[in-house]
Amino acid sequence: MFSEVEMARDVAICANHLNGQAPHHQILGRLLKDLIHEKACREHGFYLGITALKSIGNNKNNNDENKDNHQAHLLTFPVSFTCRTFLPARGDILQGTVKKVLWNGAFIRSGPLRYAYLSFLKMPDYHYVHSPLLEDEKPYFQKDDLSKIAVGVVVRFGVLAVRFKEKPHKRRNDYYVLATLERNDSFGPISLTGSDEPYM
Repeated sequence: MFSEVEMARDVAICANHLNGQAPHHQILGRLLKDLIHEKACREHGFYLGITALKSIGNNKNNNDENKDNHQAHLLTFPVSFTCRTFLPARGDILQGTVKKVLWNGAFIRSGPLRYAYLSFLKMPDYHYVHSPLLEDEKPYFQKDDLSKIAVGVVVRFGVLAVRFKEKPHKRRNDYYVLATLERNDSFGPISLTGSDEPYM
């Protein structure tokens, strides 16, 4: 689930951005922006934060006269660092806040995981409640003991399946999770103080 992994990246930065400023600060800033834009990778999961910067190598573009004018001003540095990551996997137990309720299920957000879908088929003994006559009442799922799965409620759930979706050019990659409340008495609505989203 949570890991600390060592990674290596080539960080490209415009030479003009290095004028009069400490190069390592600019390179680290560019690396952080790249990770935020990418968000996640298939192997390690969501990027939560850089925990240590191990090394910054020399510019790889030195003495390359075949580059055009734009590329000649783009410097590339190999960077080695450690990063804290979160990789959801089948069998994990997570908790998150219900963000949307539909007739066929609910969407839950858990930290950096924005798309955990809990189908009505995977929440035994809950039934859908919605009164179109009451405009202010939002739909929810409810059990006979009156426990509710509604927008804003914190829910503990199991991970039934995980799918990784890679976007073109590694921009905002994401994970999608199929959630379940089956086969565990501790699954379902829980009461917590504070936020359930400590990661981002």
